[in-house]
Amino acid sequence: MKKPEEENKITFSEKNVVKEIYNAKKSMLLVLNYKSGMNQPITFNYKVLDLPSKEIIKTGVFIGNKIEWLDNTSLKCYEHTGMIQKEDKSLDNYKIIKITNPK
Repeated sequence: MKKPEEENKITFSEKNVVKEIYNAKKSMLLVLNYKSGMNQPITFNYKVLDLPSKEIIKTGVFIGNKIEWLDNTSLKCYEHTGMIQKEDKSLDNYKIIKITNPK
């Protein structure tokens, strides 16, 4: 018989992730920095770079499930909805962030 302190323990580890995603024209780069693990929602630190000049156009923090390019000048940020009692199809569960190019 095992003693309580000898029982197997399950531990979850988090790791820092840096993800780079180009827009369709490859003129801007989205850089995401977040911790991957079992926790939802995720806190994303993001910045958008203008590639020809390497300037940072926009930075910010978004708390949700996912960030991706909507088009060449907008980010689509999926918000965390959590537990829902009844699914509502009309509810938009994302937020649009416009990126303005300084040129």
